[in-house]
Amino acid sequence: MSTFSGINMSSRALTAAQRGMEVTGQNIANVNTEGYTRQRVEQTESRAGATGMFARRGTAGEGVEVTGIARVSDALTEAAARQDGATAAEHEAATAVWSRLEANLGENGTSGLSYQLNDMHKAFSDLGNATSAENVLAGRTHALARATNVADTAKQVDAQVQAQWSELGGRIDLHTADVNATAQQIAGFNTAILSAGTTGVSANELLDQREKALSHLSELTGARVVGREGGMVDVYVGNTAIVAGRQAYTMTASHGTSLADVKAGTSSTTLTIEGAAAQPTSGALKATLDAVNTTVPGVSKSIDQSVKDIAAAVNAAYNPGGTGQDLFTFSGARVNGGGASEQIRVNPAVTPSTMQDSTAGTVDRARAKAIGELPTTPDSPTLAWRNTVVDIAAKTQASEIRADLAAQVSLKSIAARDSVSGVNIDEEMTNLVSYQHAYSAAARVLTTIDQALDTLINRTGLVGR
Repeated sequence: MSTFSGINMSSRALTAAQRGMEVTGQNIANVNTEGYTRQRVEQTESRAGATGMFARRGTAGEGVEVTGIARVSDALTEAAARQDGATAAEHEAATAVWSRLEANLGENGTSGLSYQLNDMHKAFSDLGNATSAENVLAGRTHALARATNVADTAKQVDAQVQAQWSELGGRIDLHTADVNATAQQIAGFNTAILSAGTTGVSANELLDQREKALSHLSELTGARVVGREGGMVDVYVGNTAIVAGRQAYTMTASHGTSLADVKAGTSSTTLTIEGAAAQPTSGALKATLDAVNTTVPGVSKSIDQSVKDIAAAVNAAYNPGGTGQDLFTFSGARVNGGGASEQIRVNPAVTPSTMQDSTAGTVDRARAKAIGELPTTPDSPTLAWRNTVVDIAAKTQASEIRADLAAQVSLKSIAARDSVSGVNIDEEMTNLVSYQHAYSAAARVLTTIDQALDTLINRTGLVGR
């Protein structure tokens, strides 16, 4: 090997060490950058090119060659992090729905239906013990007012559930718009990555940004990612493609006509991608879609049934045999949900002067007493309502537990991914020192060769002069 080839080999060593320091600096600079994947210099030893009779034997080689800058990542850990993140987002969204439903009942204060029911039963119990005409009239007025409060509270609960259902429909539209915008971004990254690959430019930063977009789309829909040629990916929501290489498709939400129709099973909210049905497998959009089609309608039906049971029990005590006027009636006017909670009211025909609080032909106040004693009966409507409230609270608590567990699993998956692709400052500092020493050593080799050449060129033939 000539001294000039030694200079070339030292130059390659200097370039490799310099590139290593640059990449290490890039990693350190982005240690706190969200979504950044650490990079690593790929290098290999250069092979001697001469063969045959002129092949050089006993040479040290041609030095080192930088083959590229690799993005340190693992497809399996990235996929696991996306999947677990989607599950955590789904349970978090579901918990928010259940917590809102529980809050809509208002059972923690004096405005809840349980409190109003107890108030009504107490008012009728007091009416049953009234004796003088003046006390009877006041007792009837008070009892009717408390019964009206029960009906109004049921309507208020229904109105809040209605409002939540409508808001969830709006949230589906927001999620859908977010999905479409993210799909467009991913298709754009696919195009840029393909172009970078054909021109030989590093696409590491583009891959990081696309992975961040893929994680976000997965948190919304549980999207499935499939690799394809040129570094591009296809993305599926359920079994329907929303990104195919450089092409992004549009997701559309078709909403149910009303909560009443959804409860009746005649309407629902659906998602399509270019006309094909799309069903998210997990993610916030799936939880919201389930809430609109199943969770909120199911709770609304339970509330309606409890209100019907309350009205039926009170009417059975107030109007034994069903031959007279009922205390509670239903308007039949379908405004929003169209259920019993929205339609219940105190019979307008029942007034303090017309109230039938006693057995026909007597003044025993037996009917008022019977309404006052309803909470103590085995099939008490108050108890039935409490069971409904407890059921919703239990489901809310179970949802919170599932959300906490899913969040912990997601954090572990992210930690496993970051252990492969995340930047470790201690490791980078070690690499930096290693590259620094390599650079210094290569420079020393170059200096030594330079001194040898100086001796050869400037001092050879000086003896004897």
